[in-house]
Amino acid sequence: MGIGLACFLDKAGTGPSANLASRGGLHGGYETAVIRVHSDGKVSLFAGTHCHGQGHQITYAAIAAQRMGIDIAHISVVEGDTDRIPFGNGTWGGRSVSVAGTAIFKAADEVMAKTRRIAAHVLACDAAALLYTKGIFSNVAGKSISFANIADLAYHGANLPRDAAFSPGLEATAFYDPPDSNDPQAMHLAVVEVDADTGVVDIQQYFTADDCGVLINPMIVEGQVHGGLAQGIGQAMMENVAYDAVSGQLLTGSFMDYAMPRADSMPVLKTTFIETPAPSNPLGAKGASESGTIGAPAAIGNAVVDALWHLGVRHIALPLTSEKVWRAMAQARAEASAVPPVEMAIRPPGPSSHTRNGFR
Repeated sequence: MGIGLACFLDKAGTGPSANLASRGGLHGGYETAVIRVHSDGKVSLFAGTHCHGQGHQITYAAIAAQRMGIDIAHISVVEGDTDRIPFGNGTWGGRSVSVAGTAIFKAADEVMAKTRRIAAHVLACDAAALLYTKGIFSNVAGKSISFANIADLAYHGANLPRDAAFSPGLEATAFYDPPDSNDPQAMHLAVVEVDADTGVVDIQQYFTADDCGVLINPMIVEGQVHGGLAQGIGQAMMENVAYDAVSGQLLTGSFMDYAMPRADSMPVLKTTFIETPAPSNPLGAKGASESGTIGAPAAIGNAVVDALWHLGVRHIALPLTSEKVWRAMAQARAEASAVPPVEMAIRPPGPSSHTRNGFR
């Protein structure tokens, strides 16, 4: 049995566009969001990122719903359709929630500022004196108006604040160019058992403690960590690109030949989270999707070496296939059994001999 630890500090999100450009970046680091409230109070949210399994729809809707104080079921999220969405810089580098999520946060606040002005006009009071709870604005006199009714007024256009700069409609576009990236971090602990005869490695237990900042949707984040761990465990244990040494022909050209982790390759995963808000965005969110891939190869590699330390094994190159582990054990045992001859060299004392405290 062996136990291995790995600790790391990641870099996620994107810094300011100027910083990317100074390093040769050909794209911006900002993100864009549009929030369009319809006349019935329902909301369409358009984001410049793209979701391919990360759960953006529920997470983005949750950010907007919390900032706008409305039912999350009334928000639909649109991504990926470049005929409909605003220009964005896409999904990569653990940036979606911290950058696009903040753009949504800002757009929602802009919409609510306009909504509050309309409510104050209708209820004949100062905007700062309004109470807003569960989609209802109310004043000290007990009069109230719903978010949906305000949306209807915004598009009707007849009963709006008498301000030349105040326009009908209820929609906002926001850009967010973060001042800095963010730094998710984690510690991984792997417990393995190595079969002494065959070299087969069995991951018995796997623990992670992640600081992904403020968790907007804990279930989504846990799922992303689990998915990353599957990828990291695959890299540590089996994934390998092989070429023919003579011809250079790729031998692992399909998933029939290239080993990928399956359900029976995975141990029970035990995760916990520490929430340290990121200072670079108002959500306090950090990247989460890359965590599992970073720590697993190092933690598992350390655990296998720990299990074989008594044999003299100090390193095995990934992936840790049973053949590699078996060969490492066999070589360590062979080296341990080969006792070098004892050299008996007698040298007479002379001027070059050094003594200290009476001992040579």
